[in-house]
Amino acid sequence: VALTREDAIKTAKEVGFPVVVKLHSNTITHKTDVGGVKLNLANEEAVGRAFDEIKEAVTSKHSASDFLGVTVQEMVKMDGYELILGSSIDKQFGPVMLFGTGGSLVEVFKDRALTLPPLTPNRARLLMQETKIYKALKGVRGRKSCDMAALEKLLINFSRLIAIESWIAELDINPLLISEEQMVALDARVVLHDPSTPEDQLPKPALRCCHK
Repeated sequence: VALTREDAIKTAKEVGFPVVVKLHSNTITHKTDVGGVKLNLANEEAVGRAFDEIKEAVTSKHSASDFLGVTVQEMVKMDGYELILGSSIDKQFGPVMLFGTGGSLVEVFKDRALTLPPLTPNRARLLMQETKIYKALKGVRGRKSCDMAALEKLLINFSRLIAIESWIAELDINPLLISEEQMVALDARVVLHDPSTPEDQLPKPALRCCHK
């Protein structure tokens, strides 16, 4: 986290160019919507400009308290597919899990599948198979298959987390970049329930939950 323009430049030099600069805020969780993500910054000038632009975009449309600086991260260059793992609360069923095509165009493609946590290995595979991106993940046009076993394990662990930790109101990993060799979570957000909520009134999973 960099609180000032100078801190952002210093951190970028330590991380190594190119870098990504993102808005750091406790109130604005969808950073792209407010111009809070700057990619592939190759030098100090670009980082400083990105800091100024993000700060201006946030403080001009929101309040100064919404801007807590930026985060400076390595620019990941990997040829792969962008996925989303998400969870939200349904009034009737409690925690609901989402999987599908991710990235900044997630709302455009709307390639997603929903299920109830926690997942078994079989239900994790069925969840993946309900999406269009699944065929690409298995390998198309000369590409090898992504590590489907690792993705299945991640889905299971994600589902257990949202089923066990009842204080989680929302949890997103978007995008999750996956290729033949690896998976990298490029961004994530967690929203907790109001701390004044009595614990016995927190949403419970509809399915039998695994033990902590």
